[in-house]
Amino acid sequence: MSHPNAIRLSELSARIRAVVQQAFAGQSYWVKADITSHSFYPDKNIHYFDLVEKDERSGIVARVAANAWGNGSRQIKAFELITGQPFRNNIHVLVQVTVSYHQVHGLQVTVQDVDISFTIGQLEQQKQQTLARLLAENADAVRLVGERYITRNQELPLPAVIQQIAVVTSGNSAGYQDFHHTLVNNGFGYTFKLDTYFTVVQGEANAELVQQRMVDVFNAGKAYDVVVIIRGGGAQTDFLLFDSYQLGRVVARFPIPVITGIGHQKNETVTDMMAHTAVKTPTKAAELIIAHNRGYEDALLQFRQRILVRAQQAVAMGNRQMYHLQQDIINKTRAILGVGREELLHLRHGIDRGAKQLLQQQKQQVLFMQAALLARPGTRLQREQEKLRQQQQFFKMLAPESMLKRGFALVYKNGELLKDAADITAGNNITIQLQDTAIQAVVQSKSNTDERGTDI
Repeated sequence: MSHPNAIRLSELSARIRAVVQQAFAGQSYWVKADITSHSFYPDKNIHYFDLVEKDERSGIVARVAANAWGNGSRQIKAFELITGQPFRNNIHVLVQVTVSYHQVHGLQVTVQDVDISFTIGQLEQQKQQTLARLLAENADAVRLVGERYITRNQELPLPAVIQQIAVVTSGNSAGYQDFHHTLVNNGFGYTFKLDTYFTVVQGEANAELVQQRMVDVFNAGKAYDVVVIIRGGGAQTDFLLFDSYQLGRVVARFPIPVITGIGHQKNETVTDMMAHTAVKTPTKAAELIIAHNRGYEDALLQFRQRILVRAQQAVAMGNRQMYHLQQDIINKTRAILGVGREELLHLRHGIDRGAKQLLQQQKQQVLFMQAALLARPGTRLQREQEKLRQQQQFFKMLAPESMLKRGFALVYKNGELLKDAADITAGNNITIQLQDTAIQAVVQSKSNTDERGTDI
């Protein structure tokens, strides 16, 4: 069946192109849309992507092919440098576009400019949402005081001396080289033990990798003084991973003080705000640690100096006290010696007088006794002589001769004087000695005599 009015596709495309060009020529439009299907060809410096609009259920309600080259590509690069946000899929942007129609590629828009402030606002909004979530879901570890976020990690005390350091960084990071060089070549001779936990610290998608390395630090079970998260080099677009909720939560709750030096010169990331201490660069992080240790050494030196000064003061005061005490002892000794000298003189005079009086008394007693002895020598001598005569008379009466004269006899056995009758038995020869006669006899028998019958 023939259609005399049929036209070629190229003719239709040409008509559409003419209509589009007539309607949109010389005009540009600011469009809010999401980026999808993005591709970048750096050798040609051209971006290809789709701009889409989604409804509340994320359903696509509009789609148009887009590209950026020349000035548009330069604007995208500026956008990435300023916002720190890579131009990639699933970001919401405000772009200025021109509309065109290509007979092969169809309807498409070309990006001429990117509203950076719109994206910065979007990123800041996302950052504030992350911070709000950290507050809401981690009330035991994160709180807001005024305009400052206070975290559990920030409340940890730094050790007096920092030596054991865990470093989370990328393996080929220039920032790590700067950090290491600054620590090792410090001018104070401090030594440090560094354990590196290498990971990828660029790209928002790598936030989980950094988070896992923090977990590895915790599971290592080592007594680290601090954990240092650093990055250096790379593009400004690499900072978004440090605004992630999960990494911020890990840092806020981490039981070891965390120091960040991730190289962001303008803004604080969420990780910076959750960390114990945040500095701008890896070199600054190393300088912070050195300064901390130097502060402790200075405190020790000042303490030693205070001890030295106080010791010198104590010695000087002791010397003064010793001098005053010495003078006091000398003065009191002199006073005591003076008083003692006077007392000795007084005592000596008293002794002299007392001795003279005592000698006089003794002399009088001797004279008195001498007179008494001279007055009664005869009487006492006669009395003593009478006593001696009586004793002589008594001993004379007890002599054997006197006893024999009084009728007593002495009995001998074998020439020995018998003193006990038990020594005599019948048949013994005995000698009986009278006053003038010795009688030899033989004992016939022996009997006991009642002592009451004696005449003695």
